Amino acid sequence: MNSFFMCGETVKKRRGKHLRLLGMTLPLLVVLSLLNGCAEKEKFIVYGSPQNESEVEALIKEEDYVERSTVIQYDDSMLVAVQIKPWEKWKKTKLEKKLQKKFDEKYPNKDVFVSADYKIFYEANKIKKDQIEDNKLSDKITELKELAKEQT
Repeated sequence: MNSFFMCGETVKKRRGKHLRLLGMTLPLLVVLSLLNGCAEKEKFIVYGSPQNESEVEALIKEEDYVERSTVIQYDDSMLVAVQIKPWEKWKKTKLEKKLQKKFDEKYPNKDVFVSADYKIFYEANKIKKDQIEDNKLSDKITELKELAKEQT
C-alpha cells in the first residue's frame, strides 16, 4: 500500500515536469508561427518591359491598402493586378477605381487596366511564372481584360 502512494507521487512529479516543459515550449511555438505568418512575401512584381518599373512601384507603394501587386507591361499597355488588404476588401471597387485614375493620370499615353480581382491577380502571376513570349503577351492581356469583365 505504501508503494502505491509512492508511485502516485512520482506520476504527479512527472506530470508537473511535462506541464512545465509544455508551458515553456508553447509560447515559443506560438511566436515562431506568428513570425512565419508575417514573413515578407514578394509584394511587387513587374513583368515585361522594365522601362518605368521604379515609378510604377512607387505609385503602388503609396497606397497602403495594396497588399501585393503584379504589373505586366507590354508596348503601350499595362495590366496592374493588385490584392487589397483584408480589412479593405469591402470597398474593393472604390479603391480599384482610385488606383485606375492614378495610373491614367500618370500614364496618359498607355492603355492601363487595373484590377483588384483575385482571378486576374492569379492569372497575371501565372503569366510571369510561365514566361509567356512577347508575341502571345498582348493576346493574354486582352484575354485577362475580358475575364475581368465576366460576372462571377
